[in-house]
Amino acid sequence: MDGTLLSIGELAAASGLSPKALRLYDESGLLPPRRVDPFTGYRSYGPDQIDRARRIAALRGLGMGLARIRVVCDLDDDAAAAAELRSWWRQEEADALSRAAVVADLVRDLGKHHSEDIMTTSTTTSTTTPRTAFALHQGLERPTQEDAVLIRELPGGRVLLAVADGFGGADDLSARLLRTLADAVEAAASAPPLAALETAWMAVEALVPTSDAAGSTLSAALLEGDRLHVAHLGDTRISLVRAGRLEHITQDHTQVRSLLEAGRLSPEEAAAHPDRRLLNRALAAGAPTAPDLLVRRLEPGDLVLLSSDGLHAVVDPADLAEALAAEGEDLESLATRLVDLALDAGGPDNVGVALARA
Repeated sequence: MDGTLLSIGELAAASGLSPKALRLYDESGLLPPRRVDPFTGYRSYGPDQIDRARRIAALRGLGMGLARIRVVCDLDDDAAAAAELRSWWRQEEADALSRAAVVADLVRDLGKHHSEDIMTTSTTTSTTTPRTAFALHQGLERPTQEDAVLIRELPGGRVLLAVADGFGGADDLSARLLRTLADAVEAAASAPPLAALETAWMAVEALVPTSDAAGSTLSAALLEGDRLHVAHLGDTRISLVRAGRLEHITQDHTQVRSLLEAGRLSPEEAAAHPDRRLLNRALAAGAPTAPDLLVRRLEPGDLVLLSSDGLHAVVDPADLAEALAAEGEDLESLATRLVDLALDAGGPDNVGVALARA
């Protein structure tokens, strides 16, 4: 191959994009290769295309459409390209304000702000406590354990499960966050479940470091009767398995994931984006720390899974779904098997898992 050209793998390494993403941008006309071998189909790129590849990735990461990206990238004047980007962003801000106004109107009309109704109060009273289990492993590559898992039975038949994933040399931050959350939820035993979680979260936020890179994600599930109440922030996850079907209750708080959910990035682009795991909400200095507060109905036999990304970001989704859908396995064995799946996949991260069977 001509030494002045790059293979698709070399361009991928230089730009942070995957070969799959580069093929996608070739097909869309955004980044055609300089040469395609007529016999092998191998693509070759010029070194000067590295900057364009990086710019395309950055603009797609913002949610800009392909047609507008082509306009920005084809402008040979940096000042003109900057003006085009500012113009696009002004409209994005205006659109966000318009959506915020509609959301505020809907919240007011629903009459559910700071109140509890049928979706936050159990309609049936369970006479049995959900079965639970957990597993925690440092993984095969991490020098310390920054994940934490907590399960606590609370007064009134409530059960709290929580998983936190510390980062940035957080030491025992995740464990302290979970203890604080559990103590505060227990102290708010007379409050409706979602209100108890929301109040407890304020105690958690008080522990967030204010001046360094340390922080944590946190997902908590409060089970009461036939309801699952959730407080969630970051990329720890809460999932529900019902009749063999796996449903993700929470959404990872990354910009790439939000754009995927909104249909502004394709699954292929999201999977290949260099910033796909970069959080934009977490319990960390300078980041938004307010949680998602969610409620779901539980049915007898439902399995609730809380996990750190040492599990779900490592294990093949099909393998994870198969393990969770298997019947007849006790929860302790299942928790251990989930950790084993992460270790079998290389175990690059800490792994935390909590399970509850309704």
